[in-house]
Amino acid sequence: MSIYYELTLLSENKQEGIYELAKMATNATNNDTVELIQLKEWEKDFLICQYPDGETAWFGTLPHGYDLNGLTSKEYIIEQLLNEFEQELEEVYWVNLDTEDYYACCYEEYIFKTNRSIYFFSMQVHD
Repeated sequence: MSIYYELTLLSENKQEGIYELAKMATNATNNDTVELIQLKEWEKDFLICQYPDGETAWFGTLPHGYDLNGLTSKEYIIEQLLNEFEQELEEVYWVNLDTEDYYACCYEEYIFKTNRSIYFFSMQVHD
């Protein structure tokens, strides 16, 4: 099993179409369906795992001596994302990809639109 994380700057133009950027980021084909669901309370919604035992799948056992400062794994990721952006978040979308091809055993993907840029964040588990 492998766990894959990706944070990508998709565009430095916040006016660019996020749907097309999401299709590009997920490598969606014309046969795939990409749905963007805007998260109004993104930090709360981000903490909800889209798959049973998702948090365990994403993070497994933390290495000995690794300190999350009392946060859960996903709370820690939120903190790191906000530190990385260093910009005001305007919108957050959960990316739901419906494909007949193999994509990942389980995944959660998000589009973050800041006051200057658009980012794609992906967590995937592959076996």
